[in-house]
Amino acid sequence: MNTKIQDKKSNARIAWEEFISNFSLNDKKNTSVKPAGNGTAVYSSPETTVRNTDEKPAFNFREYNEPEIVPPARLVPPRTTVIGEQVDITGNCKIEGDVEIYGEITGDVQAGGTIVVFGKVTGNMSGKNVILNAARVKGSIIAEETIELDDNSVVTDGKMVAEKILSNGKTECDMDISKIARFGEKANSSGNINTIRISIEEGAVIKGVVVSQ
Repeated sequence: MNTKIQDKKSNARIAWEEFISNFSLNDKKNTSVKPAGNGTAVYSSPETTVRNTDEKPAFNFREYNEPEIVPPARLVPPRTTVIGEQVDITGNCKIEGDVEIYGEITGDVQAGGTIVVFGKVTGNMSGKNVILNAARVKGSIIAEETIELDDNSVVTDGKMVAEKILSNGKTECDMDISKIARFGEKANSSGNINTIRISIEEGAVIKGVVVSQ
């Protein structure tokens, strides 16, 4: 073979390899490059895909911004206020939520929730419910719903006003009950009772005028 022709082919081969090295892997997959007979590289562009304009584009999760989910407002009930056994308070107390009294209070107690007394209160009390457990109360008790007394509780002076009373303790005061008054077998009541209905178990002691409307 003629040396000039061999050298020309060698130069074309070198030019071809240099040309190929300029393309990335993706370009090699998507393009077609063929050497011409004269050593000149010929670039063939890939086929163009025509998309139907009616076709919906693919869903792009990266571009989709999920709307922020706002949780509904949650009503948190007020916490219970606890007055410990060693606490002695002189003065009126106004509490938003529930209250548990283990100590001693000299003064009025007003609560937005339930009042539970294990200790001693000298003063008037008002709340949604009033529950007495081995309690000593000297004063009036006003409840929106119910007053409860266990068999170790004592209430003296003042007046008791509520929708319902469930008493198994000792009471020395008048009562104004708008729905029903229930007295357990250990109940001991001294005072006038004004109520719609009354229930008295055997063994209960009731002293006073009972008016059942």
